[in-house]
Amino acid sequence: MNRPDITQYRVSFRNAPRAYSLLARVLEKEKIGAKNVKTARCGDRIAVQFLAPKSAKLRGALEKTGAEVSEDQVFQLELPNRPSELHRLAQALEDEGIKILSLYSAVENDRIRMVLAVDEPANAVALAQRLGFDPDYYVFEL
Repeated sequence: MNRPDITQYRVSFRNAPRAYSLLARVLEKEKIGAKNVKTARCGDRIAVQFLAPKSAKLRGALEKTGAEVSEDQVFQLELPNRPSELHRLAQALEDEGIKILSLYSAVENDRIRMVLAVDEPANAVALAQRLGFDPDYYVFEL
């Protein structure tokens, strides 16, 4: 299994036009496209998640905007494009007490490619292997 090099960044800031503009400027400067950026409002705050190579420089630039920044290790796996497979994975994670923090997915013919962030990545990867999936820390863009 390859070394992890992609990180999920979670950035939270007060919902103000200038704050989002500053974040967008950092993403542009670091050449991070909008393809894997997810944004949600939480009360008077905005939460933004995106995948990018792990970088102290990027984290520092994000923190300089005044945002709260955290990182989660992610891994990728493929499973058959059937609702029962997602349920089987989610149930197995629940049975082991592993929380899903986020899930990105893309359908490719009869397969679903997922990128997951969980609170126990090593245990989740081992569990996915036992389930017959082929998890990997090397993450391709979705």
